[in-house]
Amino acid sequence: MNLSEGKAVTKFKIHYRYSLLWLIFWIIVFFPIALVLLLTGVGFETEKRIYHIVYDGSRGWLAFWTLVFFPIAFVLLFLNGISVVRMEKS
Repeated sequence: MNLSEGKAVTKFKIHYRYSLLWLIFWIIVFFPIALVLLLTGVGFETEKRIYHIVYDGSRGWLAFWTLVFFPIAFVLLFLNGISVVRMEKS
């Protein structure tokens, strides 16, 4: 079965902008921190555009509060905000 027959197919290339070693470490040690770090430092690339998800606060404090008391991390996410930056490819 060919997925592109009669349907529009969009391919995404996902990349993490920070240290993969820290991400792998936190996946092994405590997965919620890895999830928060991944959600605040990931980018998506399509054929025409590049999207970056940027956390507007301190990722270190966000990881700390995820470890200590997870609901505070959500409060920080909502208070500081997350920006999506869209860039056109040249």
